[in-house]
Amino acid sequence: MAIGYIVTFGLFVLGLAMLIKGSDLFVEAATRVAKGFGVSEFLIALVLASIATTLPEVTTSAIAAYRGFSDIALGNAIGSALANIGLILGVSSLIMPLNVDKIAWKNSLFMIVVTLYAWFLMRDLLISRVEGFSLILIYVGFLYYLYKKHITFEEAKEGKGNPKKEIAILFASGLIVVIGARLVVDSAVKIATALGVPKVVIGLTLVSIGTSLPEFANSLTATLKKIPNISVGNVVGANILDILMVIGIAALIRPIKVDHTIYTFSAPLTLLVMGILAISLRLNNRVGRKTSVVLLVLYAYFIYALYF
Repeated sequence: MAIGYIVTFGLFVLGLAMLIKGSDLFVEAATRVAKGFGVSEFLIALVLASIATTLPEVTTSAIAAYRGFSDIALGNAIGSALANIGLILGVSSLIMPLNVDKIAWKNSLFMIVVTLYAWFLMRDLLISRVEGFSLILIYVGFLYYLYKKHITFEEAKEGKGNPKKEIAILFASGLIVVIGARLVVDSAVKIATALGVPKVVIGLTLVSIGTSLPEFANSLTATLKKIPNISVGNVVGANILDILMVIGIAALIRPIKVDHTIYTFSAPLTLLVMGILAISLRLNNRVGRKTSVVLLVLYAYFIYALYF
């Protein structure tokens, strides 16, 4: 048993190291890609960073849906979206106010619109395959819009390195972050269980936030490196992905039976924190410490109301 504990702790340390180093490489690569293509760091984070860091949510929800637990997939998507803003941006902006590009609030508005649409689909407590497919189509259209409006690959700037190589590094480091997050969550759960920590506490502090660890690591690293565009862009992009692709893929695999609590409480609260973020970005293109306190209080309320 002692050897097992040592191995588990070793995996925890390894996962943490991968999370930290991977996030560092990820943020630096994202910055170089943005410079290479002549687009903003926010846009790179909105698309590339969010795709890489949302892999845990996508895979977890797809597997859950395939095994017949599609309601877990929905809870994972909505819960992650709420944690991304309430917890991750709340902590990041508490450390340092996040000043971002003007484009940020427009994309946060799109995030609210697609979440409202998903909430509308939940009205009969069922998201069908056709409705799930419509969510996926919206995301494909969103990517096409961004590509046509903001990204021109032929305009990669000279002297900024090889953009294709940097994108490869971006996704490789993103994969390191995802694997590191998986190791941290799995080993932490085993350690907590061995120490007799109640399962409800494990669920609240480890498992429920586990799939959002890549976003947390990357946003926190970007904040500490004073690159707020990547911090906020990563979260907004991840939320758009959570709502459109995570729910869409899960519903396509198996129609989602919506828990009443998600429709009446979790989704509306998620929309509320999204609205607060959008208003803050619209007013001054930043997420300040006052906003961070409000976000953290709302997330704490969510945890309290749901479990206590």
